[in-house]
Amino acid sequence: MDHKKQGLGVLLAGAMLLGTLSACQSEPGEPAADDVTYRLTGIQRDAALVTVDGRDVAAEDYLFWLSQSVMLQQQYGNLLEDADWETEVNGETPAEFVKNDALEAIKYFAVIANKADEYGVAITEEQQAEMDQQLSQTEESLTEMGATMDMAFEAQGISEEGYRRLSGQSVYLAQNLFDKLNEEGELAPTDESMDAFLEGEGIYRVKHILLSTRRETGETDEYGYPVYEDFSEEEEAAVEQEAQSIVAELRAANDLEASFDEEMNARSDDNRDDSGNLLYTEYTAYSGQMVPEFEEAALALGVGEMSDPVKSDYGYHIILRLDADTDETRAQYPSYRFQQLTQEWVDGAEVELSPEYDAIDPKDYTEQLSQLAADIQAQIEAAQPTATPAASPQASAEATPAESPAQAETTPAA
Repeated sequence: MDHKKQGLGVLLAGAMLLGTLSACQSEPGEPAADDVTYRLTGIQRDAALVTVDGRDVAAEDYLFWLSQSVMLQQQYGNLLEDADWETEVNGETPAEFVKNDALEAIKYFAVIANKADEYGVAITEEQQAEMDQQLSQTEESLTEMGATMDMAFEAQGISEEGYRRLSGQSVYLAQNLFDKLNEEGELAPTDESMDAFLEGEGIYRVKHILLSTRRETGETDEYGYPVYEDFSEEEEAAVEQEAQSIVAELRAANDLEASFDEEMNARSDDNRDDSGNLLYTEYTAYSGQMVPEFEEAALALGVGEMSDPVKSDYGYHIILRLDADTDETRAQYPSYRFQQLTQEWVDGAEVELSPEYDAIDPKDYTEQLSQLAADIQAQIEAAQPTATPAASPQASAEATPAESPAQAETTPAA
């Protein structure tokens, strides 16, 4: 099986970010003629494979996320050979890992849908119009390459209805729910919750004076950045002595912050613009952003305290810690709190698995799906023997509506 093919799924990446939260599903009975889920697994696409807090999750929804989890692992270089599926990590088989990863994704979207119902949140007409327009544009692109939307959906093992449902949940519904909660003040921070947020995320705010212990050589590296050379031991010792003198003067000042600003603007070797003004007079940083020596010294200070000279590869830093509870960081809090809430909802969700769920073999399913995509690709190429080969219908992780909760970055930008 060719794991390197990209596919119509990539072309549909834009379309996958679209859709409506369609709640209608066909009544149980004979599978539809276009039920690719049934053809590949023997499970009807609208069968309740998983139930989350009373909300049924269709088999095709779960299987889509399952295939995405497998293909993401393949992008990382895993699960490319049969032997890869036999290697356990931390007592968990690869099959168990991808099944659980997909389960976390559909749990997240199910609880979002449940909470949206609870708060009276739905996708707006404007959003639906936007989705329809994007899908229409994608269909035009597919037509130009000799493919159809039906081919693209089938190559990803999902119906158009399921595709729209997943897209609406992942793109618009969560955002609309966030907006609703934020408007009602349920995501607003208190002083105590801000303190916990800043500490938990490692966010801090400082000013600093940098006395450099290196100089530009006049050369540039392969990327065009200046090349530096370190000062001699004698030169570095002189810089350290100057830093100690500045600290002594500042500690004797009546107004530490005002005196610090004056010294910083006059002496700091931090980046400056063409007029000689400092580009940054303060930094709101998060854990891991600054060099370790700087971060360790900054976090050891209380608000309003100043450090002794701190040596790093850049030179000597004199750091003044400021209160990080600002309008800027408070604006980040609602997203942080919403992530906390959704994780609490997911963790507390009551999940029921059908007998069919346990029988699903991720390796077998993704291999069958890959073969189906290859067959569709061959059909497209056969219809256009002289044209440039169209992109393979093999679905890829780039075509997902959104990252699964386990994959999403949770640290807010500082």
